[in-house]
Amino acid sequence: RWAGFAAVEVDPAQRRRGLATAVMAALARRALDEGASAAWLQVEDDNAGARALYDRMGFAAHHAYHHHRAPESSAPAGEGAL
Repeated sequence: RWAGFAAVEVDPAQRRRGLATAVMAALARRALDEGASAAWLQVEDDNAGARALYDRMGFAAHHAYHHHRAPESSAPAGEGAL
């Protein structure tokens, strides 16, 4: 059974106080208690602080993906814009 972690965020004013480590440890403990034997997470590639945290926790990059958006329309609002 897999545990998944995504969108874990700490208020910028509260960073570098161990909060993310404590939250991730508590979530991992809960996942283990509920029967998880593996975990995955999503983190943005340019988030060096989070990547360092996850490296310390034993996570390793497995694969990457990209999000694509349709180009912004030049039509006025309400006229064909999605």
